[in-house]
Amino acid sequence: MTSIHSPENQITPSAGVESAVPNLISQPLSIGSVMIAPRLVLAPMSGVTNSAFRRLVRELNPGTLGLVVTEFISIEGLTRSNRQSLQMLRFAPEERKISIQIFGYDIDRMRDAALMAQDVGADIVDINSGCPVPRVVRRGGGCELMRQADHLEKILTTVRKAISVPLTLKIRTGWDEKSRNGIEVAKMAENAGVSMVAMHGRTRVQLYRGESDWEYIARAAEAVKIPIIGSGDVIDLASAKRYFASGVSGLMIGRGAIANPWIFTELACGLTDQPYQAPRPWEIVDVMNRYLELLLQDMPEKGAIGKMKQIASQITRRIPGGVSVPGTASVRRALCRSRSLAEFTEVLGRFRNYLKDGEPLPVEWWAPELEGTGELVSFDESESADNEQVGV
Repeated sequence: MTSIHSPENQITPSAGVESAVPNLISQPLSIGSVMIAPRLVLAPMSGVTNSAFRRLVRELNPGTLGLVVTEFISIEGLTRSNRQSLQMLRFAPEERKISIQIFGYDIDRMRDAALMAQDVGADIVDINSGCPVPRVVRRGGGCELMRQADHLEKILTTVRKAISVPLTLKIRTGWDEKSRNGIEVAKMAENAGVSMVAMHGRTRVQLYRGESDWEYIARAAEAVKIPIIGSGDVIDLASAKRYFASGVSGLMIGRGAIANPWIFTELACGLTDQPYQAPRPWEIVDVMNRYLELLLQDMPEKGAIGKMKQIASQITRRIPGGVSVPGTASVRRALCRSRSLAEFTEVLGRFRNYLKDGEPLPVEWWAPELEGTGELVSFDESESADNEQVGV
């Protein structure tokens, strides 16, 4: 598979843009009446960007994260007073600036749901027109709206008239390679009164395969006057520099923030040529313990453990500081097999000792390639065994 760093995927910056990146990234960005700085945004991720995760990322990136977006919320659930949907509207004051994202098809319910989001204090309301998941598009929501641009325009016009806070839109480049209409949709959204468009550089058919097309995103940024926030494959400083230089107004980061929850500080420092102190390897466990604390404030133990297992499968793949750590697959298995809070926290404690003090992992956590050899997995920062990389 072609690397996102391959020559054919390189962005050619406009004259002067690359040299302006350090100043531009920290310059406040106007999204309608809302100003965000720096120009880095936590992407909406279903099942991930709950309030606990948003608070965690805010804590880890003080002053270096401009905007957070909620996981998308069904307009059908909101307008029918579904308890889970209503709970998803809740956020803490420390999460601001915050955008609440809603999805669906019905025009009137979209308007009413947008008003509900505004009433609970959202700084921005965002409409999802980019989700590729079959269960969403089959009901007319997400990326299906890009195939029904006239209907999407009616939604945007209606919602824009109903709310006073800024309205934004999340899209992809199009449905498939033969029907890439992201630029046309961005122009339509601008005319409908949308204050910002976030564009993911893949089509719906691609899902998350292949590469994000930043050349297309760059053309969209040139085609409209409102801000275009680029999304897709921003996983480290090198990719952030390259893609920000394409001419977008900011960067939206999703899966890269699961694998590296400090990524916003890392990028904000790197893009402004400021020193960045990478966390120590064992601090990844401290972050997981903190996330567990935040989750338990919002949900029962069973739900919190489920969320922890979800994030553990990603966050343990990329140890802070770029340290390559053998045995992390064994830890992930042990975490995902935990049946109680006590078991889960015990595994985290052993993992921290392994990373910090070099204590061997328990025999029962042996990686498959070591099973039956009688060899214990131990960790030393000088080791250079290959580590699994997060797929983004």
